[in-house]
Amino acid sequence: MQTENSIPVRSEPIEHHLGSLDDFVERKISVAEIEGRRVGILRKDDAVYAFADWCPHHGGPMCQGQVSGTMLPSEPDEYHFGMDGLIVKCPWHAYEFNVLTGESMGNIMRTRLMVYHTEVRGNQVYIRLKRAASPTATT
Repeated sequence: MQTENSIPVRSEPIEHHLGSLDDFVERKISVAEIEGRRVGILRKDDAVYAFADWCPHHGGPMCQGQVSGTMLPSEPDEYHFGMDGLIVKCPWHAYEFNVLTGESMGNIMRTRLMVYHTEVRGNQVYIRLKRAASPTATT
């Protein structure tokens, strides 16, 4: 959109090519510099997730974090581990975030880790620097 004597406004984020799916090692955070932002890239099976290199708690470097899973809600004396490879832990204070939604595990923080829209087409990985839509179900 552009009006007389105004600067053009981009309505949709630019799509950036990150590389081939094979370029990303599973469960290992890769770092990309996109539009002046450091972004963590994480592969899980044939999907790729992207998040800001900035923890919403105190700005810790999330790209240096640990990738893991978490204990899932369950009945007393039952223990269910899940979301393996979809949780990233801040290296400063160990806050854990879901890379699908950006939510903190256990919802202990109101703010979320910024997660970005990614897409794998063919064997190629693309990103747009806008918030990803929250999935309806996470397992």
